[in-house]
Amino acid sequence: MKTITCRQMGGMCDEPISGNTPDELMGVGMKHLEVAHPDMAASVKAMPKDDPKMVEWGTQFQKTWDETPDSM
Repeated sequence: MKTITCRQMGGMCDEPISGNTPDELMGVGMKHLEVAHPDMAASVKAMPKDDPKMVEWGTQFQKTWDETPDSM
């Protein structure tokens, strides 16, 4: 399991987000966005996955995942 913050995922706060896989962490992160930052969540959901900003985010997220040590 790895833990990173909402801010490390491109969000607006330092809430810790944990997951066992990158996909799980993204899912938990999106649920957090929907509750804590609904306007940002709506913007993310409206953006096509092939939008250059989303592609860049995905690359950065994977790098952060790879560099983050296991939290357990």
